[in-house]
Amino acid sequence: MKLDQVSFTYEQSLQADGLPAPPAVKNVTTSLSKGSVHVLVGPNASGKTTLLKLLLGILEPKQGTVHLAGEPMAELSHRRRAQLTSYVPQQTATSFGFTVEQVVTMGRLSMVKNLNVVEQALASQNLEPLRHRSFTELSTGQQQRVLLARALAQVNEQTQAILLDEPVSAMDLSWVHRTMGELVGLAKQGLAVVVVLHDLNLAIRYADVVWLMDQGRLVSCGTWQEVLDPAVLGPVYGIEMALIEHAAVDRPILLAVPDKQKHV
Repeated sequence: MKLDQVSFTYEQSLQADGLPAPPAVKNVTTSLSKGSVHVLVGPNASGKTTLLKLLLGILEPKQGTVHLAGEPMAELSHRRRAQLTSYVPQQTATSFGFTVEQVVTMGRLSMVKNLNVVEQALASQNLEPLRHRSFTELSTGQQQRVLLARALAQVNEQTQAILLDEPVSAMDLSWVHRTMGELVGLAKQGLAVVVVLHDLNLAIRYADVVWLMDQGRLVSCGTWQEVLDPAVLGPVYGIEMALIEHAAVDRPILLAVPDKQKHV
């Protein structure tokens, strides 16, 4: 999967002064590496979700091109895209009374029905006791586990990448790390994993590659050591940060220094 000079602007989007809003994504060129966890970070409204939707073909670039499996995204059918990529959105528009099992089974819509895969996906998120519950009755954290199970049910031998938009934002601490560990496992199986996170310490702990966005631009791309550096992050987030080593973990902890906040 590759983006080449991709830009996107939401139509009829205006600023407070009435002028057209700037592009949500500006001239982004990057590519995914199979077998790696790519973590996408940046302040609110920096273009992270828009970039993810461009990678998936949900949005079409105003400029530039997106390629998936060596083919232009625009030339691939929706079914083919679903076979090649799996997606966990921030939230779902599901407002009908689908059960947990029905939602997870939806992950197989573009493929041959396989009940064993659905059962494995339910088990991976400990959802068997909830399988007959209505999705809308669940807590937000439980819903996130259901959406992850649906994405896992979609993964098949053709899948190139799994993309996730803040998949652990409402999960409790144990499930956060369990889920991130699962994503590392998927990468080790050969998938390219892209996950949007706001928690920079989670990014440090699990990322192979980090993409840092600011005002629609990909301002830094590299290893976690290169990008999750206080000197790189501070100007983007408008707050001073420091890295702290701890014997209990093999990667440092990132600490924000609120007293030295930069008003931007």
